[in-house]
Amino acid sequence: MEKTRITIVAVTCIALFFLTNYLFRYLIGFTGLLASLVIAALIAVYMSFSIARTLERLPMPEERSRALWIYGGFLGALFVAFGAWMFLDAGMDAVTLATLFVHYLPYPALAHALLSDKAVGLFLKEDRFGG
Repeated sequence: MEKTRITIVAVTCIALFFLTNYLFRYLIGFTGLLASLVIAALIAVYMSFSIARTLERLPMPEERSRALWIYGGFLGALFVAFGAWMFLDAGMDAVTLATLFVHYLPYPALAHALLSDKAVGLFLKEDRFGG
């Protein structure tokens, strides 16, 4: 198992989360749920591509879980902290909590979908994928 490489890819995706959100939301002005979906899709494609190119094979279930737990766990903690800050600042109702959750959910969900064997296999060279 390539723990270090998987960790580096996951941490890079976390950094990419901050950079793309800053670029899209503040510099370009593209906001809302659609922005979250586009950013989550871009990061998920990057994660799938990076893992395929780094390992040069399909990831084992342990490697896939490690990447998803590091990436999704950090973003989850970040969104919980942001929610707590919003709660302390202006109060939190069910709509605000649901909105926060809907903006968080695409990130780990799309990463999970694009770390499937079929999706990662698209980025592998033909001779290494067995096809």
